Amino acid sequence: MADLPPLKYGKVVGRFLANIIDDADGGDTPEFPALTGTLTFTADAPKVLVPGAQLGPATYVQLPSHYECQLDEWGFITWRGRRGVRLVAPNAATKPSEWTWRVSFDLSYEGEQVPMAPFSFTVPEYVPGADPQNPDAGSTGLVDLTLVSPVPASAGNAIVMGPRGEGIKIDGQVGTYAQLPAAPAEGAQYVVKADGLLYVYHAATGGWLPNGQGVVIRGQAGTTDWAGITGKPAAFAPIIGDTATTAVAGDDPRLTNPRTPTSHNHPANQITDSTALGRTLLTAPNPAAARTAIDTIVSTDTRLSDARTPTLAGQVYDIAFKSHSGTRVAGVGNVMPEGLRIERKVAVSSVTYRGETAGTGNLVVELRVNGTAVPGSSATITPANQIGDTTIPLTLTVNPGERLTVFITTLDTGAGKGLQASLKGVTV
Repeated sequence: MADLPPLKYGKVVGRFLANIIDDADGGDTPEFPALTGTLTFTADAPKVLVPGAQLGPATYVQLPSHYECQLDEWGFITWRGRRGVRLVAPNAATKPSEWTWRVSFDLSYEGEQVPMAPFSFTVPEYVPGADPQNPDAGSTGLVDLTLVSPVPASAGNAIVMGPRGEGIKIDGQVGTYAQLPAAPAEGAQYVVKADGLLYVYHAATGGWLPNGQGVVIRGQAGTTDWAGITGKPAAFAPIIGDTATTAVAGDDPRLTNPRTPTSHNHPANQITDSTALGRTLLTAPNPAAARTAIDTIVSTDTRLSDARTPTLAGQVYDIAFKSHSGTRVAGVGNVMPEGLRIERKVAVSSVTYRGETAGTGNLVVELRVNGTAVPGSSATITPANQIGDTTIPLTLTVNPGERLTVFITTLDTGAGKGLQASLKGVTV
C-alpha cells in the first residue's frame, strides 16, 4: 500500500521477561524466561491531518487492531520477523504536531496472565545509525519501552509529595467540538465527549484550541494504600436507629432477646424447591392417601408374607447342549448321540443353532424328538452364518422322558467344527 509523505516515523523496541525461582539447572539464582503475548499501540490523537501530503491533503485515522505486535521466543517486540515496530512520529507536517502513543499489554507466562498497566509515551523521529546491519547502533530517536515505562513506587523508594493542588476546573462538557460555546469566558475549559479531550478558550490565540488538539486529561496517580490516605477519621461511627439505612447498637436488647420465636405457617405451595409429589405427601390426610400417591401397599398386606408353593407352570426352562464336537459329521452328533432326556413338560418357543467354525458349503440341520424330526425346526445355514446364531421360532411341547437330538441332514462341504443348540422354553 502507498506511503503518505512527508510523514516521519519513529521506532519502538523492548523486551519482556518473567522472573521465576531457579529451575534446578545447577545454579541457585532466579531465572528470567521470556513472556509471550501481544502489545497494542494506539495513538492518543483520534485523527491526524497531513496538509502537505504529496498526493494532496489527507486525514488518517489509526486502527488499533492493526497495530498489534507479538513477542518472539526471547521476549522481544517483533513485527513480521523483525524486532521493533515503526510508528508515526508527530512533527510540523502533522496536525496536531504533538501527541503521545499509548501501549497496552496482553502478556502471559505458561498460560498464566501477567497483568501490566498501559501507559503513554512520546515517539520522536527515528534516524538509523551508519551500519545497515545494525541500524539501532548510533541511531537517534529510538524508543525503548523499558526506558520510558513509568516506574511503580514501592516501600523502598522515597516519594516526595508536594502540597495538594487545586485540581482542574472544568466548566462543562459537550458532545462534539462544534457544540463548544461560541462566546465563553476567557480561560473556559470544556470536555468534548466525542474525543475525550479538554479544550481551553483563549481569545488572544484565536479562541478554542483547534479540533483534535485538546488536552489529554491525565491526573497524577494517588495512593491506594490505606495508611497513605490522609484526613480519614480514626473510626467510622455508624448512625444508630431502627430504619433500613441505620445500624443497631451493640448493647441493643434485641440482640440478646431470648424470647420464644413467633409461630408462623408456610403452606406447602410456598416451598419453592418442592415437587408436585412431595407436596401431595405433605398434605396427604391419612396413610392410605400417602400410599396411593407413591403407588405402594400397606405393610400388613397378606401378599408380603404369602408362603404358597410356586406354580409349576410358566417357569423358565431354557436348554443349551453341545451336539457335535470336532469336525462336523452328518447324523445325530458325537456328544450325546442317545439324545438329551427332558425331565419336565416344556413348551419350546425357539431353537438357536451355532457352530465353532464355518465350512465351505450350506449346512442343513434340524431338531428331533425321539428320532422324529420336529416340524419347522430345520435350518439351512450358509457358511457366512455358521459361526453366528441362527434362530428358528417353534411351537413344540416336549414331555418328560422324551429325548432331544440335533441332526445334520446335509453336511457342509469342507465341514467346519462343532455345533450346539439352545432351546427357549417354559414349564407347562
